[in-house]
Formats: sequence, C-alpha cells, structure tokens
Amino acid sequence: MAAPRPFTSPAALLDAAFATGTLTTIATGGALLGLGWREGEAGRVFRLAGRALLERFGVVSNAAPLSSVALGYVHHLTIATAWGVLLALCVLPWRGTTRVLVTVVAAVGYVLLVTSVVPAPLRIGYAVTGSLPGAVPIGAALAVALFGGAWLASSEPSEE
Repeated sequence: MAAPRPFTSPAALLDAAFATGTLTTIATGGALLGLGWREGEAGRVFRLAGRALLERFGVVSNAAPLSSVALGYVHHLTIATAWGVLLALCVLPWRGTTRVLVTVVAAVGYVLLVTSVVPAPLRIGYAVTGSLPGAVPIGAALAVALFGGAWLASSEPSEE
C-alpha cells in the first residue's frame, strides 16, 4: 500500500485542498446544470435550492424569483467547495493506486451519505440530489474533480 504523500507543510496541503474544492464546485455545477437541462430549465436546481432556503427563513419564494436563483447559486458555491475541501483533505495525502481507491471510496461514500443521512441544506444540489438518480451524477462529477485536484497537486514542483 502506498504511503501518504508528504506535503512540505500543512499550508501546502490546504492550498491543494482549496484548489480541489474549486474544481469540485465547477464540476458539480456543470452536473447540476445538466440535471436542470434534462428537466427543461438549466437553473432549475439553483432555483429550487434558493426557494427552499428562502422558505426556511419565512420568505415567500414566489415574491423573489431572482433572489431564489442567486441564493441557490451561493448555496452551491458554499456547499460544493466545503465538500470538495473536506474530501480533498482525505484524498490528497495518498499516492498511486491507493489515491485512486480512496477517491472512488470518497465519491461513493458521498453518494451514500447524501441519500441516507445528510440533511438537504448540506447537500450539493439541496433536495434535488437526495435520491440516487440525482446523487449519482454529482458523485461522478465529484470523483472527476478529486482526480483532477490530485493530478494538479502531484504536478506541483516540490519546495525541497
């Protein structure tokens, strides 16, 4: 089994994790747009997430349709980046085939968690991705982003 990759500092690991979190936000955003296009409205997932968040705070979402899309988008930026950073911290220290295995386990674990345990406000895509058909494309995009982040981190020149 491959040993964890030694990062030169905790700051280097965090930098790589935040870069991977950004890739996660981009990749899962594309998956969410695809889910919306499948239903005939690209921003559907962002609108529904924003509506649900507004209604949690007692605001009638029909009164602020553009605000619901914007809030849904901000929700996505926040939650997807957080999940990306968290999972990247688990994946990035590994190398070789172990990194591939850990990445796949992290993506599958995310899908299993959001379809059974994680409440809607903490899911990428809010309630739309709470079922297996909605969570699988997000899990696939998450795996691609984690692989991409690991690839970028491994291509960084060492500071030794």
